[in-house]
Amino acid sequence: MSASRQRLRNYKLFAAYMVFVFINIAVNRLVKAMGLPLYVDNIGTLSGAVFGGYLPGMLVGYITNVINATADAENLFYAGISVLIAMMATFFAHRGFYDKFYKALITVPFLAFIGGVVGSGLTWMIYGPGDVSLPMQLFNDFKLDLVDKFLTVAGFYLLKKLIPEKYTSGMAFTDWHQKPMTGGEIKQAQQYDLKGMSLSKKISILISVIMIFISLVTTLISFKFYREFALEQYAITGDPIARMAEISFLGKILSLFLGFFLMIMVLFLWFAEYRFTYPIAAMTFAASDFDFNDEEKLEKSLERLKSIDISTADELEKLYDVLTSTISNTVVYFEELTKKSEHIERMQDGLIYILADLVESRDKYTGDHIRKTAAYVELILELLREDGIYADQITDDYIKDVCHSAPLHDVGKIKVPDAILNKPGRLTDEEFGEMKKHTTAGSNIIDGARKLSGEDGYLAEAQNLAAYHHEKWDGSGYPNGLKGEDIPLSARIMAVADVFDALMSKRSYKEPFSFDKAMQIIEEGSGTHFDPLITKVFSEHSDRVMEILKENERQNEAV
Repeated sequence: MSASRQRLRNYKLFAAYMVFVFINIAVNRLVKAMGLPLYVDNIGTLSGAVFGGYLPGMLVGYITNVINATADAENLFYAGISVLIAMMATFFAHRGFYDKFYKALITVPFLAFIGGVVGSGLTWMIYGPGDVSLPMQLFNDFKLDLVDKFLTVAGFYLLKKLIPEKYTSGMAFTDWHQKPMTGGEIKQAQQYDLKGMSLSKKISILISVIMIFISLVTTLISFKFYREFALEQYAITGDPIARMAEISFLGKILSLFLGFFLMIMVLFLWFAEYRFTYPIAAMTFAASDFDFNDEEKLEKSLERLKSIDISTADELEKLYDVLTSTISNTVVYFEELTKKSEHIERMQDGLIYILADLVESRDKYTGDHIRKTAAYVELILELLREDGIYADQITDDYIKDVCHSAPLHDVGKIKVPDAILNKPGRLTDEEFGEMKKHTTAGSNIIDGARKLSGEDGYLAEAQNLAAYHHEKWDGSGYPNGLKGEDIPLSARIMAVADVFDALMSKRSYKEPFSFDKAMQIIEEGSGTHFDPLITKVFSEHSDRVMEILKENERQNEAV
């Protein structure tokens, strides 16, 4: 909402509040004309408080007493009582007590306490003791004010029925210089884990202390001047009423200042909220929810920050513009960085496959072994996560690292002589001993890469795969004879994928096994060669394994 439209709206609201002032005066005059010992001069005050909030309710109550003071100056001394009633009514309204009539009746004794007890105490200070004792006077006035406030609440509900809700729902007195916030949004924006007191509380306390200090100083100075002017007369006459006159003067001063300074204090707090506290809370809430790991959330957070649209025309608006611009540029930079990172990652994956292809191309029998084993590894990881197996290890990052590094599991074969790697027939024990060295060779190669890069990332899992994918569950594997869960999880997964693909592939010394036979051999190796849990999920989802084989065949035919 523009500043001009906001001002026009507030002018209209002020006119509506003046109607509530008229209702206060009119009903009070009617009650007096009927000769009833009541006031019933707070129906409009209650309406302003419930519909508009603290400031409108206090404004209606205070102006009502100021206008009534033109007929009887003593009414001005009770403006503070009307302001306190407005504050109490607003307090209950914010907690839903005026949503239903039966709940509103709960507030009657509290309002009557202010009007009957506090008001009666003020009357005693101003006019002195009556015909009965002070406690009895307070009790009698409280009983009478219960009736007064019951009629006030009833009158408010009658007024509430007469005024369409579309008007009353928009009567809150606001001064937004940003996108308006609902009550829930304000509460959510102000819920922070702070080390100390919130900014709004600090402002409230500061203003309250200042206003209380000013009130006390002003009251004391006024009372001092009063005593100086009256002291000589009291001293001469020795009038016993002198002390009561001082109390009366003090009561009048306190009552005058009470309403006025409460009004000023709430006005300052209201101004600080809309020009300072709410904008800062909205900016903080919008900026605190940025998630640089989620592009969609990042865009939504930036849009929410932009939608605040702060226009306080001061340093706060400048801060908002700088913050929005800075975060917007950061988002753009982050998007560009993400694209570059994705490009580098694709290049890295491509280089890994090229390197793996170069290694595998030396073995004329392995064909597309690296692609199929990588696909089996990814499938097994997904199946384990679906079944909640090794859930503490199998995270998104873990799956990504293992899948990226899977093609490097046989990188150590680059150190194996061609004569052994491509020998047409079974290897001798000595040749097999040389072949087994590809695990430690691969581990050393990747370890060197880790030291050069200075970062682990997926290379840590690549080293595990290269070094331990020939280890066996029962400890009979190589190169270190690791057993059970001492073997890294990624290597245990690769063991199943590697052996299964070897069984399904043609070698110089054998023809490929059938799918069912290969599956049977994998199942028979459960608990000896392979991790039983991994074997179980692999065999139970043989249909998904078959899909990988068929997809690979389709790709080969396309080529």
